[in-house]
Amino acid sequence: MRTLYGTALSRASRSLLALEELGLAYAHVPLKPRPGTADRERLLALNPNGHIPVLDDAGLVLWESMAINLYLADRYGQPPLWPASPAERARIYQWTLWSQTEMDRRDWDAARRSGDAGRIAAARNERVKTLGVLDAALARRDSLLGQDLTFADLNVAATLSQPNEGGKIDWERLDPAELGLPHLARWLALCTGRDSWKKVAELP
Repeated sequence: MRTLYGTALSRASRSLLALEELGLAYAHVPLKPRPGTADRERLLALNPNGHIPVLDDAGLVLWESMAINLYLADRYGQPPLWPASPAERARIYQWTLWSQTEMDRRDWDAARRSGDAGRIAAARNERVKTLGVLDAALARRDSLLGQDLTFADLNVAATLSQPNEGGKIDWERLDPAELGLPHLARWLALCTGRDSWKKVAELP
């Protein structure tokens, strides 16, 4: 039995997308682990860090969304989503880690939660500058590895835009076309228009 814990209105959506893209059967337990709730206690028994998502794959318990995604891809993936070439898989690791270190940043989240307009604007400017790296990488190719969509695209796009965010980037709903990032806009629309995004957008 394969179970994914965490509401789809969170980083758990990243791993729900991976499960859908791979066509794997799974149960979804939409935990919302707010302090003092039963969901919180249930989550802590699975992940001592208290974060979602958590995957239980026939007794193998994993947390951290991208660790889950790379595990699922490595165990169940097939080309083109999961290439046979170690060099191509290395580029998937590269872009996956880039999405976490360069885009999924605690300081930007802290700025968002601060309510300080100056800090929010500065974080937004940094995000747009960093997104320029992604736009440039997509200038002459359909996907991050070339032509076919792979887990590099899935993992990066899922970090930028949850299925409930309507194809826009993060909580501010940034539109890359309006930011002067046309290649990113084209690619993100392709990724977020897939059936997996539509399916996960309907999950609790």
